[in-house]
Amino acid sequence: PADDAGGLAVSLKLENEINQLEGAANNLANAISFLQVQDGLLDNIANIVMRLGELKSMSEDVLMTGSTIYDSEVTDLSAQLATYTTATNNKFNDVNLLDSASDLTITAAGQSITISRHDVATALTSTTNSDDFTALTAVGDITNSDDVNDVLDLVAALRATNGGEANQLQYKMTDVNTQITNLTAAKGRIMDVDIAAESANLARQQILVQASASMVAQANSANNVALTLLQ
Repeated sequence: PADDAGGLAVSLKLENEINQLEGAANNLANAISFLQVQDGLLDNIANIVMRLGELKSMSEDVLMTGSTIYDSEVTDLSAQLATYTTATNNKFNDVNLLDSASDLTITAAGQSITISRHDVATALTSTTNSDDFTALTAVGDITNSDDVNDVLDLVAALRATNGGEANQLQYKMTDVNTQITNLTAAKGRIMDVDIAAESANLARQQILVQASASMVAQANSANNVALTLLQ
Protein backbone atom coordinates (compact mmCIF):
# COMPACT_ATOMS: atom_id res chain seq x y z
CA PRO A 1 0.00 0.00 0.00
CA ALA A 2 2.82 2.44 0.83
CA ASP A 3 4.25 1.89 -2.65
CA ASP A 4 1.00 2.96 -4.37
CA ALA A 5 -1.33 4.90 -2.08
CA GLY A 6 -3.32 6.22 -5.04
CA GLY A 7 -3.82 2.73 -6.40
CA LEU A 8 -4.99 1.54 -2.99
CA ALA A 9 -7.60 4.32 -2.79
CA VAL A 10 -8.96 3.48 -6.23
CA SER A 11 -8.95 -0.21 -5.36
CA LEU A 12 -11.03 0.38 -2.22
CA LYS A 13 -13.59 2.36 -4.21
CA LEU A 14 -13.82 -0.40 -6.79
CA GLU A 15 -14.21 -3.03 -4.08
CA ASN A 16 -17.07 -1.04 -2.56
CA GLU A 17 -18.80 -0.84 -5.94
CA ILE A 18 -18.33 -4.57 -6.46
CA ASN A 19 -19.85 -5.35 -3.04
CA GLN A 20 -22.87 -3.15 -3.77
CA LEU A 21 -23.38 -4.77 -7.16
CA GLU A 22 -23.17 -8.24 -5.65
CA GLY A 23 -25.91 -7.21 -3.21
CA ALA A 24 -27.99 -5.97 -6.15
CA ALA A 25 -27.43 -9.26 -7.97
CA ASN A 26 -28.72 -11.13 -4.92
CA ASN A 27 -31.83 -8.93 -4.83
CA LEU A 28 -32.46 -9.57 -8.51
CA ALA A 29 -32.07 -13.33 -8.06
CA ASN A 30 -34.65 -13.29 -5.27
CA ALA A 31 -37.05 -11.24 -7.38
CA ILE A 32 -36.69 -13.65 -10.29
CA SER A 33 -37.43 -16.57 -7.96
CA PHE A 34 -40.49 -14.69 -6.67
CA LEU A 35 -41.84 -14.35 -10.21
CA GLN A 36 -41.10 -17.98 -11.03
CA VAL A 37 -43.12 -19.18 -8.04
CA GLN A 38 -45.88 -16.70 -8.88
CA ASP A 39 -46.01 -17.97 -12.46
CA GLY A 40 -46.34 -21.51 -11.15
CA LEU A 41 -49.45 -20.48 -9.21
CA LEU A 42 -50.93 -18.76 -12.25
CA ASP A 43 -50.24 -21.88 -14.31
CA ASN A 44 -52.10 -23.98 -11.73
CA ILE A 45 -55.04 -21.60 -11.87
CA ALA A 46 -55.17 -21.87 -15.67
CA ASN A 47 -55.04 -25.67 -15.52
CA ILE A 48 -57.89 -25.81 -13.00
CA VAL A 49 -60.03 -23.46 -15.08
CA MET A 50 -59.38 -25.55 -18.19
CA ARG A 51 -60.46 -28.66 -16.30
CA LEU A 52 -63.66 -26.89 -15.27
CA GLY A 53 -64.26 -26.07 -18.91
CA GLU A 54 -63.72 -29.70 -19.80
CA LEU A 55 -66.25 -30.80 -17.16
CA LYS A 56 -68.74 -28.23 -18.44
CA SER A 57 -68.35 -29.59 -21.96
CA MET A 58 -68.72 -33.22 -20.85
CA SER A 59 -71.83 -32.36 -18.85
CA GLU A 60 -73.53 -31.29 -22.05
CA ASP A 61 -73.29 -34.80 -23.51
CA VAL A 62 -76.92 -35.86 -24.10
CA LEU A 63 -75.94 -39.53 -23.86
CA MET A 64 -74.93 -39.17 -20.22
CA THR A 65 -77.50 -39.94 -17.55
CA GLY A 66 -76.92 -36.65 -15.78
CA SER A 67 -74.45 -33.87 -15.20
CA THR A 68 -74.47 -34.18 -11.42
CA ILE A 69 -71.69 -36.78 -11.57
CA TYR A 70 -69.29 -33.87 -12.15
CA ASP A 71 -70.56 -31.68 -9.33
CA SER A 72 -68.22 -33.04 -6.66
CA GLU A 73 -65.10 -32.39 -8.73
CA VAL A 74 -66.36 -28.94 -9.71
CA THR A 75 -66.88 -28.09 -6.03
CA ASP A 76 -63.36 -29.25 -5.11
CA LEU A 77 -61.70 -27.39 -7.98
CA SER A 78 -63.63 -24.23 -7.18
CA ALA A 79 -62.54 -24.45 -3.54
CA GLN A 80 -58.92 -24.74 -4.68
CA LEU A 81 -59.31 -21.64 -6.85
CA ALA A 82 -60.67 -19.78 -3.83
CA THR A 83 -57.39 -20.37 -1.97
CA TYR A 84 -55.54 -18.35 -4.60
CA THR A 85 -57.73 -15.29 -3.96
CA THR A 86 -56.61 -15.06 -0.33
CA ALA A 87 -53.25 -13.32 -0.38
CA THR A 88 -52.04 -14.80 2.87
CA ASN A 89 -52.40 -18.34 1.51
CA ASN A 90 -49.66 -17.85 -1.06
CA LYS A 91 -46.37 -16.38 0.10
CA PHE A 92 -42.72 -16.19 -0.88
CA ASN A 93 -40.52 -15.64 2.17
CA ASP A 94 -43.53 -14.17 3.96
CA VAL A 95 -44.34 -11.81 1.05
CA ASN A 96 -47.73 -12.23 -0.63
CA LEU A 97 -47.41 -13.58 -4.17
CA LEU A 98 -50.95 -12.76 -5.30
CA ASP A 99 -52.20 -9.52 -3.81
CA SER A 100 -54.20 -6.81 -5.54
CA ALA A 101 -53.45 -4.30 -2.76
CA SER A 102 -50.06 -3.19 -4.03
CA ASP A 103 -47.15 -4.03 -6.28
CA LEU A 104 -43.56 -4.40 -5.17
CA THR A 105 -40.63 -2.20 -6.15
CA ILE A 106 -37.05 -3.37 -5.92
CA THR A 107 -33.98 -1.23 -6.47
CA ALA A 108 -30.93 -2.74 -8.13
CA ALA A 109 -27.85 -0.78 -9.19
CA GLY A 110 -29.74 2.50 -9.18
CA GLN A 111 -32.74 1.24 -11.16
CA SER A 112 -36.22 0.74 -9.71
CA ILE A 113 -38.14 -2.24 -11.09
CA THR A 114 -41.80 -3.00 -10.35
CA ILE A 115 -43.03 -6.52 -9.64
CA SER A 116 -46.77 -7.05 -9.96
CA ARG A 117 -48.83 -8.90 -7.39
CA HIS A 118 -51.83 -9.85 -9.47
CA ASP A 119 -55.53 -9.42 -8.76
CA VAL A 120 -56.49 -13.06 -9.20
CA ALA A 121 -59.85 -12.60 -7.48
CA THR A 122 -61.05 -10.24 -10.20
CA ALA A 123 -59.83 -12.58 -12.92
CA LEU A 124 -61.82 -15.47 -11.47
CA THR A 125 -65.05 -13.54 -11.02
CA SER A 126 -65.13 -11.07 -13.94
CA THR A 127 -66.81 -13.14 -16.64
CA THR A 128 -69.38 -12.40 -19.32
CA ASN A 129 -72.17 -14.00 -17.29
CA SER A 130 -70.77 -12.95 -13.89
CA ASP A 131 -69.97 -16.51 -12.88
CA ASP A 132 -67.78 -16.70 -9.77
CA PHE A 133 -65.31 -19.53 -10.33
CA THR A 134 -64.36 -19.48 -6.65
CA ALA A 135 -67.87 -20.35 -5.47
CA LEU A 136 -69.05 -23.14 -7.81
CA THR A 137 -70.98 -26.01 -6.25
CA ALA A 138 -72.21 -27.71 -9.41
CA VAL A 139 -71.23 -27.91 -13.04
CA GLY A 140 -74.44 -26.09 -13.87
CA ASP A 141 -73.08 -23.02 -12.06
CA ILE A 142 -70.84 -22.48 -15.08
CA THR A 143 -73.43 -20.61 -17.11
CA ASN A 144 -71.56 -20.69 -20.39
CA SER A 145 -68.36 -22.19 -21.75
CA ASP A 146 -67.38 -18.70 -22.87
CA ASP A 147 -66.91 -17.81 -19.19
CA VAL A 148 -64.05 -20.30 -19.08
CA ASN A 149 -62.43 -18.49 -21.99
CA ASP A 150 -62.93 -15.15 -20.24
CA VAL A 151 -61.05 -16.35 -17.17
CA LEU A 152 -58.30 -17.98 -19.22
CA ASP A 153 -57.77 -14.75 -21.17
CA LEU A 154 -57.41 -12.79 -17.95
CA VAL A 155 -55.01 -15.32 -16.43
CA ALA A 156 -52.99 -15.37 -19.68
CA ALA A 157 -52.67 -11.58 -19.46
CA LEU A 158 -51.37 -11.89 -15.89
CA ARG A 159 -48.83 -14.50 -16.98
CA ALA A 160 -47.73 -12.27 -19.85
CA THR A 161 -47.06 -9.45 -17.38
CA ASN A 162 -45.18 -11.88 -15.16
CA GLY A 163 -43.03 -13.02 -18.08
CA GLY A 164 -42.23 -9.48 -19.16
CA GLU A 165 -41.13 -8.51 -15.66
CA ALA A 166 -39.02 -11.67 -15.36
CA ASN A 167 -37.27 -10.86 -18.65
CA GLN A 168 -36.52 -7.34 -17.48
CA LEU A 169 -34.98 -8.71 -14.30
CA GLN A 170 -32.91 -11.23 -16.26
CA TYR A 171 -31.49 -8.50 -18.50
CA LYS A 172 -30.71 -6.35 -15.47
CA MET A 173 -29.02 -9.34 -13.83
CA THR A 174 -26.82 -9.80 -16.91
CA ASP A 175 -25.92 -6.11 -16.83
CA VAL A 176 -25.00 -6.23 -13.13
CA ASN A 177 -22.91 -9.40 -13.51
CA THR A 178 -21.04 -7.84 -16.43
CA GLN A 179 -20.23 -4.79 -14.31
CA ILE A 180 -19.01 -7.03 -11.49
CA THR A 181 -16.71 -8.90 -13.87
CA ASN A 182 -15.26 -5.72 -15.39
CA LEU A 183 -14.74 -3.97 -12.05
CA THR A 184 -13.09 -7.05 -10.57
CA ALA A 185 -10.70 -7.15 -13.53
CA ALA A 186 -9.94 -3.43 -13.10
CA LYS A 187 -9.24 -3.90 -9.40
CA GLY A 188 -6.94 -6.81 -10.20
CA ARG A 189 -4.93 -4.75 -12.67
CA ILE A 190 -4.32 -2.14 -9.99
CA MET A 191 -3.54 -4.36 -7.01
CA ASP A 192 -2.35 -7.72 -8.29
CA VAL A 193 1.35 -8.31 -8.93
CA ASP A 194 2.37 -8.39 -12.60
CA ILE A 195 4.17 -11.75 -12.51
CA ALA A 196 5.79 -11.37 -15.93
CA ALA A 197 7.15 -7.90 -15.22
CA GLU A 198 8.37 -8.82 -11.74
CA SER A 199 10.03 -11.99 -13.05
CA ALA A 200 11.86 -9.99 -15.72
CA ASN A 201 12.94 -7.43 -13.13
CA LEU A 202 14.21 -10.18 -10.82
CA ALA A 203 16.20 -11.78 -13.65
CA ARG A 204 17.75 -8.41 -14.52
CA GLN A 205 18.73 -7.81 -10.92
CA GLN A 206 20.24 -11.30 -10.65
CA ILE A 207 22.31 -10.68 -13.80
CA LEU A 208 23.57 -7.39 -12.40
CA VAL A 209 24.49 -9.04 -9.09
CA GLN A 210 26.29 -11.88 -10.89
CA ALA A 211 28.12 -9.40 -13.13
CA SER A 212 29.24 -7.38 -10.11
CA ALA A 213 30.43 -10.53 -8.34
CA SER A 214 32.34 -11.56 -11.43
CA MET A 215 34.03 -8.16 -11.69
CA VAL A 216 35.02 -8.30 -8.03
CA ALA A 217 36.40 -11.80 -8.51
CA GLN A 218 38.41 -10.66 -11.54
CA ALA A 219 39.77 -7.68 -9.63
CA ASN A 220 40.85 -9.90 -6.74
CA SER A 221 42.48 -12.30 -9.18
CA ALA A 222 44.47 -9.46 -10.80
CA ASN A 223 45.66 -8.30 -7.41
CA ASN A 224 46.83 -11.82 -6.57
CA VAL A 225 48.82 -12.03 -9.82
CA ALA A 226 50.49 -8.70 -9.12
CA LEU A 227 51.49 -9.80 -5.62
CA THR A 228 52.92 -13.04 -7.00
CA LEU A 229 55.11 -11.16 -9.47
CA LEU A 230 56.45 -8.91 -6.74
CA GLN A 231 57.54 -11.80 -4.55
